Amino acid sequence: MAKGIIAALDAYDAWLGTHCRVIADELAEKRRLMAQDASAFLRGSCFRFAAQFPKALPELVAKAAVPSCGDAHIENFGTWRDVEGRLVWGVNDLDEAALLPWPCDLVRLATSALLAAEKGASRKALCATIVDAYARALAAPRAFVLDEEHAALRGFVAPDAEARAKFWTMLGKLETATELPPDWRAALVADLPEGAMPQRFVHRKAGIGSLGRPRFAVIAEWGGGRVVREAKARVPSAWLYAAFPGAATTDPLAIRNAPGRAPDPWYRVLPGLFIRRLAPDSRRLAPPEGDAAGLLAQIAAMGAELGNVHATGRQAHVAAAELAAMPAGWLRDAAGAMAALVARDHAALAG
Repeated sequence: MAKGIIAALDAYDAWLGTHCRVIADELAEKRRLMAQDASAFLRGSCFRFAAQFPKALPELVAKAAVPSCGDAHIENFGTWRDVEGRLVWGVNDLDEAALLPWPCDLVRLATSALLAAEKGASRKALCATIVDAYARALAAPRAFVLDEEHAALRGFVAPDAEARAKFWTMLGKLETATELPPDWRAALVADLPEGAMPQRFVHRKAGIGSLGRPRFAVIAEWGGGRVVREAKARVPSAWLYAAFPGAATTDPLAIRNAPGRAPDPWYRVLPGLFIRRLAPDSRRLAPPEGDAAGLLAQIAAMGAELGNVHATGRQAHVAAAELAAMPAGWLRDAAGAMAALVARDHAALAG
């Protein structure tokens, strides 16, 4: 069993190397992190989830296809500033975006929630919360602007003085990039505000799923302070790698600009690159440990945000009808099946 999962990981890493210049020591670090717990394994192996889904849940594969983020999990949501300067929360990573059956994002999100169930909520409550919030947003998508009705979420994401200091300290410790490709450098500089003066180009590591892919940032001086832009390698979605039935490419910018979302104007998609703004107020929403009510509130927001994303698809109305016809507990059962597969793979890698 261990040889099987290692062979699968090796094959994906080899494929990744055909689409970007992989960083070998980061791939090794990724394996170590994935071996620590099942949640980390899930985050680092989207392709494996996509490959196992059709056999485990064949009845969900034929559902209506919608634009999907592809890598929905409880740590893949964060904040940005929209063109009005408002703090907005939602899906902030579209690396694995694809046209997929609507249950795929929900099952992956619920699976990640189940793997973190020790944080204080039951499986039934987690999955029911996702489904209910998703259904409402699919019918009436609405962006998560963290004022007015969604002000309660600000407490989870608004950076205090300590968080801001930590952000700039983290950037200051990053190694200067010595092998930054000229086209990456040009793209980063072009994305800066007019008149900004680049101070340093750095190599950055973040997350688990994207470890091994090149990721660079430029730190520049502008308007009395520093501004930062990050570029990350863009490769085809893991769902396409896994040959998921019916999966197709989708435009990440169409998801960014969906009518039910307040777009991040600094999120850009270039040939082979994703570019975004980095700042202390662009950060992920960390699940609260030991707080069942807080976790369920966040899970509800995540389910609704997936509804915001899926509502842009031409078959969103079909997805809504299919969802209404699903049996009670379907998501709990589907996520439970996938969580068991993830746990089995993790045990094989860790053992």
